[in-house]
Amino acid sequence: MPADLAVHRSSLYHFILKRVRDPWISEDLVQETLTRLLAYARVQTVLDTKALGFRIATNLVRDHFRSLNRSDVQPLTEDLVCDRPPQEQVSIHRQRIDAFGQALAAMPPLRREVFIRRRLRGESYSEIAASLGLSHAAVEKHVVRALEWLHQEISKHDAGHEPSANSHATGSAHE
Repeated sequence: MPADLAVHRSSLYHFILKRVRDPWISEDLVQETLTRLLAYARVQTVLDTKALGFRIATNLVRDHFRSLNRSDVQPLTEDLVCDRPPQEQVSIHRQRIDAFGQALAAMPPLRREVFIRRRLRGESYSEIAASLGLSHAAVEKHVVRALEWLHQEISKHDAGHEPSANSHATGSAHE
């Protein structure tokens, strides 16, 4: 039997090397193949040593790749954090943006114009006053009133969309 193993060792090595592409792992798997083949031959009669050797080698190569796949898997932990905000938060933010747009659209046109030019485009009070024929104080007053209006409208929106307010008012089915 040992003479048979010596003849097949080289072909087993090349067979395994072709699959795992690592000479060190191939050498280890050949050793394990021969060890298992010898152990089996001690208790059973082996009719075709080469065929059994290649079957054992094939199984060891499969086991090797299975163990690699298992070691690459990382358990999920609380430390894994997504950079994106939760979908619920994104939805709430979009609703607030919509409420802001509606509140802005509901403003008197001159107040809206002054607010957009000052707060969104960054124009100075003096530039806005000169281009619209208003006093500096009138421009300031429009900006303050626009901010108060937006704050009031967004607060109304938020009060109507609080999760706790809705769940208590409707007798939430989640309880």
